[in-house]
Amino acid sequence: MMLLKSRNTIVILLVLSLILGTAALGAAEEGEKGSLRVTGQAVISGRPDLALITLGVETKDPSAEAASQENAERMASVLEALQELGLEKKDLETGGYNIYSTTQVINRGTDKEETVTLYQAQNRLLISTKNLDQVGQIIDAAVKAGANQVQGVRFDLSDKQELQLLALEKAVAQARSKAEVMAAGAGVALGGLISLQEEYGTYAPALDSLALRAYGAKEEASTVISPGEIEVSAQVNLVFWF
Repeated sequence: MMLLKSRNTIVILLVLSLILGTAALGAAEEGEKGSLRVTGQAVISGRPDLALITLGVETKDPSAEAASQENAERMASVLEALQELGLEKKDLETGGYNIYSTTQVINRGTDKEETVTLYQAQNRLLISTKNLDQVGQIIDAAVKAGANQVQGVRFDLSDKQELQLLALEKAVAQARSKAEVMAAGAGVALGGLISLQEEYGTYAPALDSLALRAYGAKEEASTVISPGEIEVSAQVNLVFWF
């Protein structure tokens, strides 16, 4: 009986040794593999093909009805002037309309001092055009017709996807080139790709346009708009084994 127990113990120990030896061998093999993590970045610039203009009409009057009526008339003149330039109704969109009141004191400190209420009507117009050379002309025509607010001009791309994909492609290519240089410098052979992840991507339309007044000797002032470039950036993380 004692002999049988001793044999069973020996068998169990042998099995445990095989299991532990196999696990240690696997761990050693895993330890022989290294990983290399690299980051790739790219910034792509492109010329815009779309201009977005925001302008409006603001009117004031002691009567809310009068302020609204004057605003409607001036905006109608603005729309007519823009359509005469070739803009279509689909290019002209109302960006907001509101009427609010303000109070002010007139003849302060005299026997005629009084507080009056003024009503302000604001109508904002969003204009889109692919004719970038016409942006300054659009602003001038709108102001001449009655617009008295120009909130800004933004240049953009009608199709952003091409630039975004190109930025990603270049970011990945840069990351792989960095990995190859690092592996060669370390004297190891670069293996396959373990993981690939897009870290972030940014898109920056040209928000700050250059608006100038160009004065001619015999001509009226005209607005000159110079669009900037649009930048798309991408960053990726790659992990290789060696």
